[in-house]
Formats: sequence, C-alpha cells, structure tokens
Amino acid sequence: MLYLLGLVISLLLVHGDSYEPAVSYVPFYLISSVIVTAAVALLLLPTRQFGEGFCVFSYALYAVLLAAATFFTGGVSSELYVLFFPLLFAPALHGSWKMGLPVATAVLVSYALAMLPGVLNAVEGSDEPALVFFRLATFALTGLFALAAAGSRGASEPEDGYALDEDGSMLLGRVSSEIEARRGAPVGVLLVDPGHGVEDIDLLLDRVRSRIGEPFLLGEGSVFGIVLGAANEGVIESAARRVLAAANALGADETRAGAAIYPRDARTAGDLLLAAGRALERAFEIESPSAIVLAGRDAPRTEGTGTYGAAR
Repeated sequence: MLYLLGLVISLLLVHGDSYEPAVSYVPFYLISSVIVTAAVALLLLPTRQFGEGFCVFSYALYAVLLAAATFFTGGVSSELYVLFFPLLFAPALHGSWKMGLPVATAVLVSYALAMLPGVLNAVEGSDEPALVFFRLATFALTGLFALAAAGSRGASEPEDGYALDEDGSMLLGRVSSEIEARRGAPVGVLLVDPGHGVEDIDLLLDRVRSRIGEPFLLGEGSVFGIVLGAANEGVIESAARRVLAAANALGADETRAGAAIYPRDARTAGDLLLAAGRALERAFEIESPSAIVLAGRDAPRTEGTGTYGAAR
C-alpha cells in the first residue's frame, strides 16, 4: 500500500499548478507503471513470502524507483524527496536493524546517484550541491534514528525471531486475518506441546518456521501454535506429524498436537482456537508417546504406525 500511496501523491503533486520543476512525463509515467505493477504483485503474494531478505529487496527496489521518479520530476528541485522518509522508517516496524541498515544505504546511494548529474552541471555559485548534501545528511540522521528504534524494539523480542505470544492475541489476530483473506476457504490451527526433553526449543521452532509456518510460542511452557491457510484435514495432519517428528528428533517425549479447521469446526477465530485447544487436551488422554487429535471427530481411537497415534 505504501507503493500505491506514494504514487498517488506523486501524480497529484507533479500535475499541480504550483509544481514548478520541469517534468519529463513519459519516463515518469513508465516509472509509475513499474511502481503500480510492483505494488499489485506484492499485494497478491502470501504473507509467508515476506521474509527479511524479501522485504529488504522490496524496500531497496522502491528506493531505486523513487530515485528515478525524483530525477525525472525536476532532479535537485524535485519535491518527491519527501517520500523517502516513510521508506526509512518502514524497516523499524520489523524491529530489525539488520534490515534497516541496507534500506538506509539503498536510499542514500539511490538519491545521491539520481542527483549527481544535477550537482555536476550546477552553475557556479548555485546552492543545489549544498541542498543535495543537506538532504543526504537528513536522510542519514533519519536512518540512524530508525535504526535505533528498530534496535530498541528488537531488544525486547526474542533473539531467535519467533513470535512470543503471552496472551494468545497474536495467534488470534493471525487466525482472524487468514479467515478474512481466505473468504470461506479452510483455515487450520495447529497447537503443539512438544512435551519434555526437547534439547533446543529454539532450534525446533526455527525448523517449524522454515518447513511449515510461523510458530507462535504461547505463554504456557513450550506450547506453540501454527496457522495454516487453505489447509484441509490431510494437510493439517501431515503438518502435525512433521512437527512431532522434528520434536522427537531433538529428544522430546510425550509430544501432543491438537488441530481444528475453519469452517468445519468453528465459525469464528476465537471458537477455532478453543476447538484446537480442546483437541490438544484430548490428545493427552491417549496412551501413546505421540498423539494427534483433530477436532470435529468421533470418540478418540489410536491408529498409525511408529510412535504416532492419530486420535479421530
């Protein structure tokens, strides 16, 4: 949405009667079309696509496109430089200075290169070079402030990067957003208790995040939840088996998983979490080293091979 908002502001600004710098409209429209294409493509991508590296690439791409738009709308005299400031603050929302540093660098380099022809061709005694250096210094200070904000936010979060959800509100929010985005398509919630003996819970969560989805560590020991969009019963059970297998590989025992599927087991996000919680409680009633319970089934029975018991 930042891409589209910036484009709308740019178009309104350069077509206003009060805008004095010369505008090369054809190249500017080409840049605008690229921004629109990128914005629409980003809106269509799934949430799990937006990892740290992908976000850095997206912000850097926007910096390059915005620098080009600034060049074609007056260069040093262009007023579109103000749109760089939201870009500098965007990485702070992620709470990662490692993301903010390359984005700030991309902003400084892109703007400097875009303004370089104007600075080199400036008339002697002109204030254009000083204006460019002033803006670069302002960008640098703003970037440092954003990095400090990102660092302070990141310090209050777990170093391993997974979500720590004390009251379950983050998991509930993710479920709600998935249900709204899927528009009636199945949405699964998987609650996992890896039991005792896990050698490295952080490593387990990292493996879950890379192979299945973002885990939300709840404020109940090592219990965590995962939201799976467009997931049917087979997908949910397969994900549960992979999670329990990863936990067992790290020395866990008495592993349990409970799952529920929207809209089969519940019609709201809150009820879906409750159904998954009840399924997890039922999993502890099964005498097996590992058990998976799917909500909305008949009385539990044990099946499967190896160490897994799927209660249905």
